[in-house]
Amino acid sequence: MTGPSQEITGKSLAQVGERSLLKYIISRLKQPEKALLQPGDDAAAFNWEGGLVTCLDVLVAETDVPPGMDWEKAGCKAVVAVVSDMAAKSASPKYLLVGLGLRGDMSMDDFKALWHGLESTASLYGASIIGGDLNQCSSPFISVTAIGAAVKTLSRSGARPGNLVACTGLFGSTAAGLHALLNGIPDAASPRLLEKVLSPRARLREGLALGRIEGVTSCVDSSDGLAESLHCIAEASGVGIHLTSLPVDPEAREYADKHGLDFLKMVLYGGEEYELIFTFEEEYLGDVQRALGGCFNIIGSVVGGGGVTFEHAGKMVEVARIGWEHFLKR
Repeated sequence: MTGPSQEITGKSLAQVGERSLLKYIISRLKQPEKALLQPGDDAAAFNWEGGLVTCLDVLVAETDVPPGMDWEKAGCKAVVAVVSDMAAKSASPKYLLVGLGLRGDMSMDDFKALWHGLESTASLYGASIIGGDLNQCSSPFISVTAIGAAVKTLSRSGARPGNLVACTGLFGSTAAGLHALLNGIPDAASPRLLEKVLSPRARLREGLALGRIEGVTSCVDSSDGLAESLHCIAEASGVGIHLTSLPVDPEAREYADKHGLDFLKMVLYGGEEYELIFTFEEEYLGDVQRALGGCFNIIGSVVGGGGVTFEHAGKMVEVARIGWEHFLKR
């Protein structure tokens, strides 16, 4: 007797059909705790206790999958993107709903790789896939909805003048790796720079740790770029942000110098770094250090007024809000 996986091996989605593909997916779905419906029903239903946090992110193959990223890594990235948003709210993802729009000529090998990427990355962050939707689409996409819990949620709107501004990690590496991939020169970038693009990771541990610190006042993820993230906090909180230093990745700067690129733009506007930008009261610096260790950098302070400024070459300059924005022509 053959199972759903054996029956569809070596075929395309068009040859397999929706029903057989759904059988394969349902056979791999996890059962929620205190489930009220079986996997494969019209919805997932379960009892929930405590605060619920949910968010959704969509990966579109045409715009979000760079050269060199296979279907397994695309599945990983789709999960990382939504987990990063959860991390910024200090929420722990528990369940995922996955919506797939795929081409009929996609092979089952590619589909299984995609599903493995989704499944393994969900498990990495302590979550499981419990349902979703499947459709045919000429431009493939992956939509992931996360459902999770938080004891204390962090918002964008809590920053106050006098707070310190900090971030996890360093910036510019994703922009450097992406430049190499888009220009067909992957050997010009180090494996680490390429991995930042092809195998990103969410700062879930750090986000959960920040939520346990009373003095943390705001947090946002940096997927749309460092500058945009800072502007989001400033706008939502009704404050200004003044940068005193930039979290420059030395390897990215070396790549920028070698290829005649503007490293400041790479750091401020690169995007898809999946780091956390946060503000906190200075008296809690020791708590932040103990929680994050060396995995953060203080880059400025919250001030009155609005916007984002930076001291560069002895001059005060405004950091323009030109992060990634869908639909906007540039």
